[in-house]
Amino acid sequence: MASTGGRAEAHTAGRDGKGPDGSKGRGASGDTEPGATGTPQALAGEAKGAVEAELGGPDAAETARFLSKVLLPTLARGVLVRRPLMESLVSALEADRGIVSTLRDLRERHGDGPLPLRLAGRDAALVLAADDVRTLLEGTPDPFSSGGREKRGALSHFEPHAVLVSEPEERPHRRASNEQALATGRVLHPDGDVIAAQADEEARALLAALGDGGVLDWNRYSASFDALARRVVFGASAAGDVRTTELLRRLRARGNWSYAAPVQRTVRAEFLDRVGRAVDRAEPGSLAAGLSRKAGSHPEDQAAHWLFAFDAAAIAAFRSLALLTSYSPGAHAAREEIQETEGLDLPLLRATVLESVRLWPTTLAVLRESNRETVWRDRVFPAGTAFVVMSAYFHRDPSRLPYADEFAPEVWIDGRAEEDPGILPFSYGPAGCAGREVVPLTLSLFLRSLVRDRDLTRVDARGPLPASGLPASLNHFALRFTLPGRGA
Repeated sequence: MASTGGRAEAHTAGRDGKGPDGSKGRGASGDTEPGATGTPQALAGEAKGAVEAELGGPDAAETARFLSKVLLPTLARGVLVRRPLMESLVSALEADRGIVSTLRDLRERHGDGPLPLRLAGRDAALVLAADDVRTLLEGTPDPFSSGGREKRGALSHFEPHAVLVSEPEERPHRRASNEQALATGRVLHPDGDVIAAQADEEARALLAALGDGGVLDWNRYSASFDALARRVVFGASAAGDVRTTELLRRLRARGNWSYAAPVQRTVRAEFLDRVGRAVDRAEPGSLAAGLSRKAGSHPEDQAAHWLFAFDAAAIAAFRSLALLTSYSPGAHAAREEIQETEGLDLPLLRATVLESVRLWPTTLAVLRESNRETVWRDRVFPAGTAFVVMSAYFHRDPSRLPYADEFAPEVWIDGRAEEDPGILPFSYGPAGCAGREVVPLTLSLFLRSLVRDRDLTRVDARGPLPASGLPASLNHFALRFTLPGRGA
């Protein structure tokens, strides 16, 4: 990115995936760093011929609809930790379908955008075109920061030195430490056998506690998954460290309020101290064993972020069980893989996890904040603008994706999902999730251990998902399954 002034001109790639310079976008070779895909499309430079006009945004009725149909349901369900009552209400109202229709209507009326907004007294912009998602994510960290005041406020409650909110001079070595430990860019982690053993052990413990007649609900499942997360991050000796997870959940609940809630510094200090000691005694083959101990790297904050991220992974895996019990042909193929495939490579199960996150995103909104003035088409956005990407809109818009409301694991096998700039289960670009390979690997291994040789059945009131026309929202707190042994 060549900088010649204080303004960045944002160019978007065409439908063929190529930018204005002919370079390929997401999915292209020549990544600038592991985990990044393509060349940043936000090119710094003086905007020529840009219209310096007052930003035209939605009218009062459209703003009210955006607040009620998009912003309110998103905040109500909890950004960092889900609120069960609100999740139930949002799912019953199919609120994610309302997000899709509202943003599609805004795009039809106002064009590709981004659409300027004033939210809580600050400049914001709603991203409405998939190519603009690419511009933002590949233009990180300059001119679009992955931090921003809302994200810093939220993460300061439990990981103030995490890579996502690190200062520019600190970010490179913290990011490199994360990528080294998580083996970013490698489908199968070098310590995959250790991860598989931890998944087997935790699945056996859960199935033994459940018995043939027990019902697997969210509380039972999440307790086991929390133990699995601690095993994978720190080693088997951390499996019983429930206190650390309880502290994190308490701090994340505060983080839902971002900077509006004071940081509980005593609780945060206890939590980070416990994580730091767990990092110091991390077992060989655990993720934390690969973290840098370089001064200023704050490995405790990086490990804290992994525990946080594994909570979203737990939701994705539990919803994956709902997909595996659906009437979709993809469910049958994935369950055949569970029964027949040995080793670490389970492409259909990994695709099932990715489909779970596409269909029902665990990251409800992706934020980027401009660190200088930017120009988009004929609009000028000031420095400090918060650009908002609503995941459900890009993942579930049937006017854009023919498979929007279907369980279609094949789109992850044949590359269609990876090539679409609007589909971002783990984000992408220089600030994309460094665990985008190790998380699906871990979940696929755990799901295989849990389901193999079992008659997995969904038993809650909703029953199995249909082959098509899947619900826009899926309340994971309400899911119930039985897993009796075959022949039991």
